[in-house]
Amino acid sequence: MKSFKCKLINEERTLEQGYIADVKLEEGTIPQMIGFADKVQCNDATFHLPIQVIETCKKERKYRLFFNTSAMQEQKHLHLVEQIRSQIFELNFLEYPFFRLQPNCRKMLFLIDESVLFESLTFIDLHSINNIETIIYVKTDRQQEEILDHLQHIPQYKINLLPTIENEKIHAIFKEQKIGTKIFISGPWSMIYHIKDIANTVGFTDDEIQYNGFGQKDHKVYCVKCYSYNKMSNNKVITCEHCKVVLDVSNHFSKRLEAYLGYIQVI
Repeated sequence: MKSFKCKLINEERTLEQGYIADVKLEEGTIPQMIGFADKVQCNDATFHLPIQVIETCKKERKYRLFFNTSAMQEQKHLHLVEQIRSQIFELNFLEYPFFRLQPNCRKMLFLIDESVLFESLTFIDLHSINNIETIIYVKTDRQQEEILDHLQHIPQYKINLLPTIENEKIHAIFKEQKIGTKIFISGPWSMIYHIKDIANTVGFTDDEIQYNGFGQKDHKVYCVKCYSYNKMSNNKVITCEHCKVVLDVSNHFSKRLEAYLGYIQVI
């Protein structure tokens, strides 16, 4: 964890879910291009909330902060903004262990669930700042109209709204991509598993896919006989829900399959 102090230089936008601000680093250093903090200190006032951080200009020590104020009462949200506007404030910087800006990436395909749209703005902005072609697909029933409107009014973003993520639709999107396209998926774990499986089927490798999962992560068991997934239980022996073979659940977790391996039980 690294502490740094910064000063507001420009307010990007205040949205229902959060507050976006451009700041200049006044004290301390940030070694990574992207990270997060869990609180902001303004003199004697401390605000606990998720804050995402991206570097916008290394030479000028400029960064963009995304304050997720969705869990805050409106009065406290307004107090936070007032404090940030009036003084130098302090954050503690933590790395995103799951994310990296992929080398030689020319095009990034985002597939985002609307429920985590604000949390995904950091990753979208980072790619745009680094002049990477950015195409965004949002699984939506238009509940986050304000953020969708914010994105659609930024000229460099290509926004597509998806009412469904059924196999044929996602498969068609992936098939039309050129070699070198990378994928970033953000949403509930069930959505990530679903889209990642389709991407692998089309031909995307694990190195070309990044994701940020939200909510409870349900572990799965992969059947080595019929190549299907089963729900994880506390039992070391399960019966495959699809081919009915008895499986010994191993302790080995396959990152590629996102599941524990279930081997055919030998009697």
